[in-house]
Amino acid sequence: MRFTERKREILKKVIVKFIEKAEPVSSQKIAKGLDLELSSATIRKEMAGLEEMGYLTHPHTSAGRIPTDRGYRYYVDNIIYEKPKLNVESKNNIPSINLVIDGDMEIETILQRSSELLAKVTNYLSMIVAPTIYQSKLRHIELLKFQEGNFILVLITDTGRVYKRKFVARGPYNSLDLQRVTNILNLQLRERNIKDIDINSIKIPESDAYLVLLIKKTIELIKSCEENSILYNRIFVYGTCEVLQQPEFIDLKKIQNILSIIENEYLLIRMLLNLSKEKEFVIKIGSEISEEGADDLSLVASKYRICGSSMGAIGILGPKRMDYRKVVSVLNIFKEDLSDILNSRT
Repeated sequence: MRFTERKREILKKVIVKFIEKAEPVSSQKIAKGLDLELSSATIRKEMAGLEEMGYLTHPHTSAGRIPTDRGYRYYVDNIIYEKPKLNVESKNNIPSINLVIDGDMEIETILQRSSELLAKVTNYLSMIVAPTIYQSKLRHIELLKFQEGNFILVLITDTGRVYKRKFVARGPYNSLDLQRVTNILNLQLRERNIKDIDINSIKIPESDAYLVLLIKKTIELIKSCEENSILYNRIFVYGTCEVLQQPEFIDLKKIQNILSIIENEYLLIRMLLNLSKEKEFVIKIGSEISEEGADDLSLVASKYRICGSSMGAIGILGPKRMDYRKVVSVLNIFKEDLSDILNSRT
C-alpha cells in the first residue's frame, strides 16, 4: 500500500486534532478541517489504510483513530519542521529566563529557576542537567585543613560548578604546604580538561619534593570526580503536577509508571545524557525511550553549551500527545538563553 500525499495530509490532521483534544478522531472531524475535498467515506477508507500500515490505531470503544508510535515518528520527522517554522511560538511570547534570575545567583539556582519556568511554559515535566565534570575544564582548586590529618578539596570548573571532597592525608602538612600545592596545581592545570589531567604531567620543583604524596592524592581526588561523573551531575526537575494533569494519565497504573520514572533522578540523568550525545536535538517517542513504564511518554532533549565545550542537557518529558512543534520551539529558545546567561558568568 502506497503512502500517498492524501494519506499524509489525513495523518497530519488526525495527529493535530488528537494533540488538541486528547480524544479519538473521527472521519467527520477530519472532513471539516481538510483542505482536500473528500467525503467522510473516502477519509474513512484512507484512515483504515493508515491503520493497516501501522500509523493509526483505534480504541476498542471508539470508532475514531489515534496515532501510533510510528505515526508520531512520521509526524516528528517530516511535518513539525514544515512552515511555519519552529519559531512559530514567537520569542516575544515566551517569558525570558532573565525574568527569574539575577547575576548574583549560584549556577544551581539559575538552573532550578529555569526548570520551573520551562515547565510552566510547556505544561510538561522539565529537566535540566548541569554540565558533567568530564566535559569541564579546571578553573581553580583549594586545599583546606579542618582537623589534624583531615582536609577538604574544593574544585571549581570553568562552568562555575563547585565540588567538595573530604580526604585524609598522612604527614605534618601546614597551611603553607597546602598553599604551595594549590599554587603548583593551579598554575599548571588551569584551563586543562579535567579528563586529561594526569600526575605525570605535573612538574614538581625539587624544593617541593616532600609534597609529592599530597599532590598525587589531590590529583586522584580530581580524577575520582571524573570517574564517578554521573554521581556528581545535578538534575533540576519541575512540573510533575503538570504532567499528571494531562487527560491520558487518569489511570492509576499509568500514574504509578510515570511517578516511578520521575522519582528516579539517576534514571532521568542517564536518559538525558545518553540522548544528548547522539546529536544536537533528539525526540524519543514511547517505546523508543527504552525504559520500563515509559510507553505512554515522549522525551524531547537538547544540549546547552558553556564556553563552547562543556555541555549540559535540557529536556521535556510529557505524553506522546505533546505539542511537539511548541516544545521544540520553546526548548530551542531556552537552551540558547541558558547558554548565553551561563557564558556571561564565566
